[in-house]
Order: sequence, then C-alpha cells, then structure tokens
Amino acid sequence: MQLMTILLLISVGMSFFMMGYAATTPHQNAKARLCFSLMLVGLISLMIELAIFEEGGSFLYIISISGPLSVSVPIFFYLYFKASVGLSDEFQWRNARHLVIPFIYLAIMMPYNLLDEVGKSHFFSQVYAKEVISWPLSMTPIRFSRLLIISSLGLFYLYLSWRELHIELNNKKQDVLREMNKLKGAFLGISLSFIVIFLFFLFRLPHQFTWMISSILLVITAISCMIFYYLPVLGKKLISDADLHQLLPPKAQELQQEVGQTSPEADTPDRQYRSSVTNDLAKEVIHHLNILMEGGIYKDSTLSLGKLASQLKLSTHHLSQIINQQTQGNYFDLINQYRIKDAQHLLINTNMSIIDIAYEVGYNSKSSFYTEFKRRTQMTPNQFKKSNKEP
Repeated sequence: MQLMTILLLISVGMSFFMMGYAATTPHQNAKARLCFSLMLVGLISLMIELAIFEEGGSFLYIISISGPLSVSVPIFFYLYFKASVGLSDEFQWRNARHLVIPFIYLAIMMPYNLLDEVGKSHFFSQVYAKEVISWPLSMTPIRFSRLLIISSLGLFYLYLSWRELHIELNNKKQDVLREMNKLKGAFLGISLSFIVIFLFFLFRLPHQFTWMISSILLVITAISCMIFYYLPVLGKKLISDADLHQLLPPKAQELQQEVGQTSPEADTPDRQYRSSVTNDLAKEVIHHLNILMEGGIYKDSTLSLGKLASQLKLSTHHLSQIINQQTQGNYFDLINQYRIKDAQHLLINTNMSIIDIAYEVGYNSKSSFYTEFKRRTQMTPNQFKKSNKEP
C-alpha cells in the first residue's frame, strides 16, 4: 500500500471522527453541524476514489457517487459557514437553490450510471483513445471537466464565505474580531488549494501527478476541520421558540389579556412606583419568566426585552415594569444573573476555554463577559476557576 493511500485512509478515518464530533458537540447550531457533516461526506467519497486510483483499483463505480458529492463540497462549506457565523439555524427552501448544480451533475451522469461494468470500461477506453462517443455519454464529466467544476465552484463559494465573514466582522465587537481574523489564514490556504486544482485543469497534467490532487484534498480536509473546531460561536439559540413556548403552562397564555385589562387604578398604596400591573399578575409573570430562564433562553445572545416579552405574550412596557418591581433590578440584571451562574458551573465542571464559555452562556463579547463576571464575583473567570479547583 502506497504512502499516499495510507494518508488518504487516515484522513477518511479522521473525517468520520469529526462527523461524530459534529453530531454530539454543542459547539455549533444544528444547521451548521448538518452542512459540515454533508461536506465531509463529499470529501470522504473523493478521498476513497483517490485511494482506489492510487492502488490501481477499479474506480468505475465509485465515481458515480463521488462525482456529485465532490461537486457539492464547496456548496456545503458555504452553507455551513453562513449558518455558523450568521447565527442562522433555520432550514430555508432558498438554500436548496445552491444544490442545483450537483443535481444537474447527477442527471448528466445518468447515462454512464446505467451502463454495466463492461460498458463503463469501454467508455473510458474510448475517452483515452479519443474516439467518438455517443452524445449522451459525451456529456459525462470526466477528469478535467470535474476539476474545472470543483475549482470554479470552490473559488466562487469561498468568495461568498469571505464576504459573509466580512459582514460579520463589521457587526461584532473587537475581541470577537480577533478570533474571527484567525480564519483569514485558513481561507487563504483553501483558496490556494482550489487555485492549484484549477491550474491542474488548465495545464492538463497527466495521471502520474494525481498525488498532487490527493495532497491538496488532505489540506482542504484538515483546514475545514480546523475551521469547524476553532470557529467562534457568536451566540446561538439552544432551544427553539416553539420549544420555549411549550415550557409555559396554558395559563400563561391568558396573562396578556389580563394585563391588558388591568388599569392604573389597580395600583395599591404600597407600590414602590406607579404600575399598571397587579401584584398577583406580576408574580405569575415572574414564575413563567423563571421557567423560560431555566429552559435556557438566556443563552440566546440575540435575546432582547422585546423577544422575551413576545414569548410571554406581554408588551415590552409591562414586562419591564414587572421585572423592575419583582426583582429589584432590570432586565439586564436578570439575564446576567443566569448567565454568570451558568458560567460558574461550566468553569468548575468542564474544561471549556473562557471564550467558549462566554459564547455558550450568551455573551457576544469576551470583554463584556469578563466585566460582568468580575462585577458579580469580585474575581476574573480565571481566578474563579483556580479558586474552585480540587486540591
């Protein structure tokens, strides 16, 4: 077995490991994890094809699978990257338009796929001998046409991912920017890899240089896995709006109507300040608010008072009044209380990095996490972790 074959098979094994990691880690949202896994499936099929070629085996059947899947690799990379940095965990039909080219590729491959083994072998004999081929089969993407499609799609979707990165760079705070700037080197490495593949097509390099394609594929796979592992999680919804809504008992649905019917005259003399919400209703709202908090709604870095009010079917004004009245603090105090408590638990019981914990509990900025953590505990996260280590 040749060295390149061994390296390809090791990379296949690592790719399967990363697929398992992606399926179990909370590091990314569900859409990002799925798109990343589908991208790895394409890379795995291509690496298996190249390993078979390196060993001189028959690749007549594997290309029926690896062809369409390899073409989809740049597409799933872009969809994964966009879902990750853009906090988009919803599956939208418009994303399906990106899969048009792989499906067209699959349709073009159908005449070849319908051939038996003898027919497939005869087809390649005609290709290498430069004989005339029937027009349905003449459309079949082979060596150089595949390289052209893959390299062109790769550069195009890398451009889209690069643009997505810069959009996010303009929206995030400086400590997050430093983390995301690390991705630029990875993008440069993948871009150079696709450029080399394009040059391979341009200069029609012979089969004995296929080891270069194998080497490039190993680089792309390694960088893609590195991006998945190190890509900052810029906040995410760990629980959907529908699931949050189910956490609330049916009685919570009636609160909005009751609050709306309550007038300022319902105030009692012992109010700390003027409120249009009765004390009983306020306590009821706080009870349901605590249910949502225990469900993890505070981990959504895009959470706002308005979003929280919509979950409770209250106006922002009424919810703000209730929080101020019942908790002796404001909305931000309440959210930070849950986030810092969760962060303390993660610091003690996990080996997660500080910045990963900050993102995990809902902060979009490492600096704001540090500031709030120290304000509440009189210690930095590192000091807290060290002070709670078991001797």
